[in-house]
This record gives sequence, C-alpha cells and structure tokens, in this order.
Amino acid sequence: MAGDGRVLERALDTLDDVFYVYDAGGRLIHWNRRLNELFGLSDAELDGMLPTEFFEEADRPAVEAAMADIFESGETLVEAWAETTQGRVRFELTGRLLTEEDGSILGFAGVGRDVTDRREQAWHLAKQNERLEEFADILAHDLRSPLAVANGHLELMQTTGERDHLADIAAAHERMEHIIEDVRTATREGTLAADVMPIDVVVVAREAWETVEIDGETLELPSELTVDADAKRLRRLFENLFRNCVDHGSTERSPVTVRVLATERGFAVEDDGPGIDPADREDVFGPGISHSDGGTGFGLYIVRTITEAHGWSVTVTEGTDGGARFEFDLRGAA
Repeated sequence: MAGDGRVLERALDTLDDVFYVYDAGGRLIHWNRRLNELFGLSDAELDGMLPTEFFEEADRPAVEAAMADIFESGETLVEAWAETTQGRVRFELTGRLLTEEDGSILGFAGVGRDVTDRREQAWHLAKQNERLEEFADILAHDLRSPLAVANGHLELMQTTGERDHLADIAAAHERMEHIIEDVRTATREGTLAADVMPIDVVVVAREAWETVEIDGETLELPSELTVDADAKRLRRLFENLFRNCVDHGSTERSPVTVRVLATERGFAVEDDGPGIDPADREDVFGPGISHSDGGTGFGLYIVRTITEAHGWSVTVTEGTDGGARFEFDLRGAA
C-alpha cells in the first residue's frame, strides 16, 4: 500500500491543476506540487494555510462562503483571483466533503483550475455583443439627422432650382462619412488586442501627441513607464484621449497641460482644464456623446473600446489641478 501511495502522489504532481485537501477545521493538510510552484511556497509554509490566504482580498468573502457550502451541502464551486508566480490567475475552485463511514467529517478535497483565458474570452464576447447593439443604435439614430438634412435640401433644390443647397447636402454627407468611419474604427479597435507585448508608454504617448493639433498646449510624461499592450491600439487610445483633452481643456487664454502618470494599477492621463462635470462622468464614454461643434462623439468611446479590448477598465475623475483625469486599471477585467 505504501508503494501505491507514492504512485498516487506522483500522479497528482503531474497535474496542471492544483489538488488540495483540507481538514475539518479548514486547514491545508495535503496538496500537489503545482500549489508550491504557483505560489512559490515550501511545504512548511503551505502546511496549515487557510483557503482564503491564497486569494485577493475582494474574493475572500466568496471563498469563505464556498467553504460554508461544503459543510452544509457537501460540495461547492467558486471562482477567485490570486497573484501567482505566473501572474494574476483566475481559479475555478471545487470542493467535496470527506467523511468517515459513520458520517463524521474529515475535511474536504478539491481542484483549483486556471480559467483566466476562458473568463477573459467570455468577457470579451459579452462586450462585443454589447457593441453590436450599440452600433445598430448609433447607425439608426445618429445617421438619421444628417440624412434628413440632406434630403430636405435636396427637395428644396429640386423645387427651387437653387444650387446653394448643394453645399448643405455635401456637409450632411461629410457628417455621415465621419460617423461611419468612427463606427468602423471603434469596431476594429474594440476587438481583442492580439499583439500584446511590453510597450514603452513614453515613446507611444509622444508619437500620439505629434498627431494632435496644438497651439501652446504641452505634454508631460513620466521618466519611464512600461505596460503590456498592443502598440497600435495603445497609440490610438492616446491620440483620441489627447485630442479630447486639448479640444475640451484649452481656452484661448489658457492652453492646457496634459500629463501621463504611472499609478498603482496602471496609468492615468489628466489635464489642468475645466474638467468634466461629475453628473456627466458616467456618460462621457458613450457613443455619440460630444460637447463640441462638429464632433461625432466617438473619441472617448473609442478610448473605452480599446481599453476593454485589453481587458482593462477606465474611469474619469477630477485631476490634480481640477481638470479631467482618466484612470486606467490594467486589472479591470476582474
């Protein structure tokens, strides 16, 4: 039997998943080598650990509730995030109650499986489905107005014969072209970021700034900042964000200063302009939201789609000097 036990232990050590056994008090008493590898802990350090100690603070209540389910119903299933030697991992955790023949509880056993990719794919699919609905609404709503303008002037020209209406018809068509192009851009940039690699944010942000029409505005960059991103999409994100800061933050008397800053969870872009009204902050990333003449309202929407394509999140708050601050959380898909 001793030999059989060693074979079983070796077999468990070959698994890509984590295998664990806890006693009736919820203390770790047996595990496979995968747990050591993922958390960089020795057998002595792992011995007696509680399930919650492996996972992020925000997910610990769910893990505790799952443990209670095991002792009440005999089994459980829960997902939780953990920082590992291989980065941040989303685990699907199972648990089955272990009992003696007389029904007394010995503890529970289960498997922890890395479902990070599966969760991210499901998240991206849900986001893409949301965008399809948004795009349909955009094309139905935003194209209606310039189309009506063009048709109205066409009817007037047909009635009066005055060719002055051609300029208005052309302007309406140009407006529709801009809307269609922005929807196409949002569609392309909103797909999963495929070419992710370590990117020098300072270099990409400086290149993006060169595409912005400036008149006294300045850009301040950190000495260094690197993120894992798709370089082309990250540059497009900065281009749209910088244009928004310049267009809405600058005045004739006071050109805006735009700053890119490193943060604990990623990075931020802020300006020292008038800022964004707190009542409008929840809506600024919506499609078609524009507060400037001639704008299509897709600049910040494209910023949001690129952000989500990377699995990040973005929020807008007040900047250090009272302007707008856009904070990018690189762990936003949680």
